[in-house]
Amino acid sequence: MESLSDNLADLFVFVKVVELKSFSEAARASGSTKSTVSKQVRRLENTLGAKLLNRTTRRLALTEVGQLAYQHGLRIVEETAALRGSVEGMQATPRGHLRVTTSVAFGNLHLSRLIGQFLNLYPDISVALTLSDRYVDIVEEGFDVAIRLTSTPIDSFVARCLAPIAYVVCASPAYLASHASVATLADLASHNCMVNGLARDAIWRFARDGQVSDVKVTGRFAVNSSESLRRAVLDGIGIGLLPTFAIADDLRAGHLNVLLPEYSIEGTFGNSIHAIFLPSKFVAPKMRVFVDFLLTRFKDEEHWSRTPADEPGQPW
Repeated sequence: MESLSDNLADLFVFVKVVELKSFSEAARASGSTKSTVSKQVRRLENTLGAKLLNRTTRRLALTEVGQLAYQHGLRIVEETAALRGSVEGMQATPRGHLRVTTSVAFGNLHLSRLIGQFLNLYPDISVALTLSDRYVDIVEEGFDVAIRLTSTPIDSFVARCLAPIAYVVCASPAYLASHASVATLADLASHNCMVNGLARDAIWRFARDGQVSDVKVTGRFAVNSSESLRRAVLDGIGIGLLPTFAIADDLRAGHLNVLLPEYSIEGTFGNSIHAIFLPSKFVAPKMRVFVDFLLTRFKDEEHWSRTPADEPGQPW
């Protein structure tokens, strides 16, 4: 026997028949036929195991069970209409709770300051921002969107490119004053090149005039945080490969110097910032406006994708 939950459409039709007091009118209102409506009511009666309507050629009369079914059915119809209205309201006006995750450095340096602006624009949206340098499974951990530095987003997710970013090899003036100069890629072998990761060595990829060179570097300090790596470079411990979004102010203030500025460099985690989220036919307005907001704001951060060669007049 089918359960009532399998026959909600039949229940809705039954409510319509009772309200209009006619199978023909109910069929017309639902865009169906009288025979189909009759079949649906009979099927509902079979599911409930009771007669719902006494029918004559002139009128319809509810049985006692039919009256009970109508009362419950009407409440379900009203609650369904209320749900539809609520959903349509949410689809029309961005609202709800948004769970966002990104890396610690990018979150602290850039995303956190933008969240306040976003909340002021959309008072019906709340945001929970989680900063983590580990890989976050947005499905298992219930996040709506992840802001990630990657050039190869996962195929099964939607990835909106928010902005390109550039990386530079850099060191503090104090470190450079007490160590051999870095004029060529080969010179890196004699330096303490600190790695963003947990291994002591890494491959840094340089490009110039269409030629790509992979250089193996090694150092005495490895850390899986660009914030910590930036601090170590500022402290004169060694040379680091860092994104310009993390050190633009340090470069302009002269606290860090760019090495090998004639090369473009592939970043450790990719040269683009993406908003990553699950594919859906219906993208929630809260998601849409958040991603669009970041796209607009990140257009103002063009220096993220620039290298010293692009801005020769700047004190890099």
